[in-house]
Amino acid sequence: MQKLLLTVLLGMLCILPIYSQQSYLHRPDILEKVELSLHNTYNFAFDEARAIQKELKESTPDHPAPFFLGALIVYWEHFPLLPDNPAAKSFIHLMDQCVLMAKDLIENEETYLEGIFFDLFGRAFKAMFWADNGKSGKVVSDLGTMYRRFKEGKELKDQFVEFYFSTGLYNYYIEAYPEAHPAYKALVSFMQKGDKKLGLEQLNHAINHAIYLKVEALLFMSLIQLKYEKDLSTAAIYARRLHHDYPDNTYYQGHLLTILLHQHRFLEVRKILGTTEGQKDPWSDMIRTLAESFMAEKQGDKDLLAGQGYQKLVKSADAFGPIADAYSAMAYMGLSRLHQQKGLDSEARRYARKASKHTTYSFILDEQANAPR
Repeated sequence: MQKLLLTVLLGMLCILPIYSQQSYLHRPDILEKVELSLHNTYNFAFDEARAIQKELKESTPDHPAPFFLGALIVYWEHFPLLPDNPAAKSFIHLMDQCVLMAKDLIENEETYLEGIFFDLFGRAFKAMFWADNGKSGKVVSDLGTMYRRFKEGKELKDQFVEFYFSTGLYNYYIEAYPEAHPAYKALVSFMQKGDKKLGLEQLNHAINHAIYLKVEALLFMSLIQLKYEKDLSTAAIYARRLHHDYPDNTYYQGHLLTILLHQHRFLEVRKILGTTEGQKDPWSDMIRTLAESFMAEKQGDKDLLAGQGYQKLVKSADAFGPIADAYSAMAYMGLSRLHQQKGLDSEARRYARKASKHTTYSFILDEQANAPR
């Protein structure tokens, strides 16, 4: 009996490390759980997302995916996640654990692809968090590793579809960014050239085939159309899909509403606002303030109400810091238009300058004032 027990124990010790470091890539049952956890996370169904994430952590405790999923749950559960929120430490810690776990996967041929992916995007999501909060200096230490992993991923995209996201972003931004900011042309001149058209095709491929990064690809496609392609109609297509697939996500609500307001699609705006009346969080309040102020300005003699709303919006956005810069810009541009309409050109220019310090989105800065009354 003791010999049998010893044999079983030794067998378990041999099997467990292999199982815990197994690849997810050829396990459709596991990938289905990953996809469901992500869907629930992006749609703010955090209890459901966390239950699946914990199940994955128990079955594969040494795999980075459960830590990556856990970090995303923390990020969205506390959205907008600001650096002074205690949950920010948990988010950073979980992404660091994801990167740490990725090291073992990189050393194993079977899990090498996933190791590169989680090492890159564990760092990348931290970088996005810091950048969104105006603290880009925090990412400097990871930039070298991220660039190496990106180059590796670029060669591996046909083996692991998630790398179509990072490859597509590179191909587009390496061309589009210096075109929009000529001062950077010399800086990127020694880097591998990109291809904007190919980059958009690769992002669409990620939207249609990726699991971990499908939602991020959708968002970036919409943002690219807004900022660089200057195509609100196409941006709205991707934004509508985000809102349709994740209707309870307040960030995607605000993103779509911002586009619709500047398209003057006010009936659609009101319909969406009607579905969000139960949301009482500060971010949702800020979105409603923007929508109500914008429509008051554009749809009648409600300049006083619009002006008060824009002043409130300035304060709301300021409380969130850089992550709400676009809302600050829309508030200041609203005030600029109201002053322009009254013939107060000096004040209008002052507010427009403030807006331009918070955004470079031309659809926000170029919104026209109503005709003088």
